[in-house]
Amino acid sequence: MHQISKAPLLIVSAAFLMASGPSWTNKPMQQWNEADAKQVLSSSPWVKKAQPVQLPNTSEAARRQSGRMGGSQGVGIQALSPSTLTGVGAKAQEPTRHRPRGIGAVEVRWESALPVREAEKAAHEEDPPAWDGEMYAIAVYDVPGLDIDSKGLSAELKQAAFLKLGKKVVRPARVDLLPQEGDLTTVVFLFPRTIEITLEIKRVEFTTVFGRLSVTQVFNPQEMQFQGKLEL
Repeated sequence: MHQISKAPLLIVSAAFLMASGPSWTNKPMQQWNEADAKQVLSSSPWVKKAQPVQLPNTSEAARRQSGRMGGSQGVGIQALSPSTLTGVGAKAQEPTRHRPRGIGAVEVRWESALPVREAEKAAHEEDPPAWDGEMYAIAVYDVPGLDIDSKGLSAELKQAAFLKLGKKVVRPARVDLLPQEGDLTTVVFLFPRTIEITLEIKRVEFTTVFGRLSVTQVFNPQEMQFQGKLEL
């Protein structure tokens, strides 16, 4: 009985799997069309959907001392201890969290990644967030209920956000608030590149707090490569 070699079948299968991947992965960024760009901005390692979770109630005094979300209601950011937010330092009780009613997932983009910037241009997005090339920029889109006229809101959001790289916790250097239609806000967090993110770092966790809503999204640098180069 003759034995048929399976090698050609394996080669054909591998080629089929490569061809069945997203179209943008096999093209130079300069050749992306609008469809490619929309794929990058909807389903890629740099763009995620995160479901906010609701933190416990804080005291009325803490709410009065904090910023403003939804008009005159305090957001309670300052009442949260660093160990509660970061998991680093003194051990704190784990807060009970549940999904808030009526709040859908928000979009989290690693805005400073070159594939994201090129995709925004190819998709003809209007007014993408500006950012400093010396910073990692992470944008949270369509955040509801923020009172961007509240004095000190950017500083409070800056205090409550961080990147967790293994045991390291990195705070943003700046937070920008960009108003959108429908009383929504794009919030851009700018982190210093002095803390280098490399392929040896297996997990990058981004966390921010909007009032009593906490948003956490994990990124994998191994996946955030384009044509062999880490893009952040």
